[in-house]
Amino acid sequence: MKRIFLQKKQNKTILELLREQGKYLDAPCSGKGTCGKCCIIIEETRKTDPPKQREKEVFTERELEEGWRLSCMTVPTDDLYVCIPEIRENQIQVQMEFVRNTKMESDVQATTVICENKIEDRAQIGSDGEIKPENMDTEKSVYGIAIDIGTTTLAAELISLTDGICLKTASSVNHQRAYGADVISRIRAAASGDAEKLRESILKDVRNLAETLLAGQDENVLNVSKIVIAGNTTMIHLLLGYSCVGLGAAPFTPVNLAPEDMTWGELNGEYEETRESGDARESGDAKESGVARDGSDAREHGYVRECGHTGINQTTKVQIMPGISAFVGGDITAGMMGCGMRPDKCEMLIDIGTNGEMVLAAGDHFLVSSVAAGPAFEGGDISCGMRATDGAIEACTIDAETMEPKLTIVGNEGTKPVGICGSGIIDIISELFRCKIINPKGKFVREGRRVKRDADGMGSYVLAFEGEEAGSSKDVEITEVDIDSFIRAKGAIFSAIRTMLSYCDFDISMIENVYVAGGIGSGINMANAINIGMFPDIPVEMYHYVGNTSLAGAYAMLCSTESERKVYDLAANMTYIELSTIPQYMDEFVGACFLPHTDASLFPNR
Repeated sequence: MKRIFLQKKQNKTILELLREQGKYLDAPCSGKGTCGKCCIIIEETRKTDPPKQREKEVFTERELEEGWRLSCMTVPTDDLYVCIPEIRENQIQVQMEFVRNTKMESDVQATTVICENKIEDRAQIGSDGEIKPENMDTEKSVYGIAIDIGTTTLAAELISLTDGICLKTASSVNHQRAYGADVISRIRAAASGDAEKLRESILKDVRNLAETLLAGQDENVLNVSKIVIAGNTTMIHLLLGYSCVGLGAAPFTPVNLAPEDMTWGELNGEYEETRESGDARESGDAKESGVARDGSDAREHGYVRECGHTGINQTTKVQIMPGISAFVGGDITAGMMGCGMRPDKCEMLIDIGTNGEMVLAAGDHFLVSSVAAGPAFEGGDISCGMRATDGAIEACTIDAETMEPKLTIVGNEGTKPVGICGSGIIDIISELFRCKIINPKGKFVREGRRVKRDADGMGSYVLAFEGEEAGSSKDVEITEVDIDSFIRAKGAIFSAIRTMLSYCDFDISMIENVYVAGGIGSGINMANAINIGMFPDIPVEMYHYVGNTSLAGAYAMLCSTESERKVYDLAANMTYIELSTIPQYMDEFVGACFLPHTDASLFPNR
């Protein structure tokens, strides 16, 4: 429990005051009061305004008496101390001695990467990006770091560039969630004057991940030569300090989508905020006014901070993956590389996250699109939602007669559930529907020990009761509001798939493989995803859960110059379509906001 002193400011909420201090507090709804997750404890309740109605819905009378409040709805009337409960999912998760497989597994590169030019002869990446034995420093082992910046989660790998082995992985929450769970919230926050705070937040997360990866390594033999970063367009704009104004309104114009090359010192340096909106690839206007990226010594300009681990020096090369559009970024380019997609095979890549991005191989090129699926897949819109960290329910079955659940929990044996991650939400809703506990509209139609009703008759299903089963102070449950949010999210995914296929005059039967990416759990039960109408009703064998393909693509680019060239070729061979401009899409979306769909013929096997 963190204890923090706050000075009152006119009409400033506690959430706003905490943001000003750079303190993280999970606020997926960006302070609207809807998510109920920005919980704090007030030591002296008389020093705040009275609890709002929403807070009375979130907390019990006893909790309110103990000082529990929503920080986004609480305005101090005097200086005060607040306590922030420890957030389990805020901790950096580390996996040691993880070895990435660089070999093919049949035809599907499920968690694999093609690295055709694998590093040989213990060569080091030189300043020109080429892998050359003469660049080798015999005194130090050569490492690289691959980083994926997701809207909700950051993931990174420490790679030995002498043999391509992944030595360590780490992941953490994206602390920009204090400004909202989705990219639109963060674009708005940046445009409202918080751009530098958002940038500082993501830079800190990146540095912390890098330092975590390097902790415990022998500093005498440590040399990080290259870092490759992939992320969606908004995350990269915030990381580099680009203006997000062009991303927030039509025609949705990014500052730059081209690959970026810089040093670690330049990335962490202080830049002047003079970057203009407009596509730099076309206008050539996207130039940094701060640190020059021409090799000049940034220290002379006073821009470089002393940051990072001794294994990373200020001249360590940093590469940013090329993006495609305002809402399809380098993470998808990397994902396609990670899956080994080719345009001459009828395949799809579906990346499930806060944004749902889809890629369709269309004969001689790739068709890409994006939908605002919302944060439900990563727990943002779900009352007990969380990342796939210790304590998260990641799988579930329900007995149709007793309505009792059987849960699979992330973590060591005996770990009690504290929330639900994306894969668990899919399973739970599918099982509730299969057992006829909810109807096709997501409303509870059966009663039992596990089904609760609030004062308005709204139902919820309790997966773990407080005290006896849950690892938290509250019941772990899924509500009708949660289910409705998820139905709209899955509806956005399914309608986008249908619209893209129709746009190319393709039939779903033509699809050879569907790669499903996203860090929403250890895997997705594809049958359950089909059962709720999230994916088309084709044989389950055609679906392949490939995890974090963005990180896999960054790994490939880190280890191979040939892979780097392929990434650039992929980016140049993609055509973006704006689904909102296609009339069919909205019709498809309305039909998909149902379990599984308003047109039952689309799911003959369910």
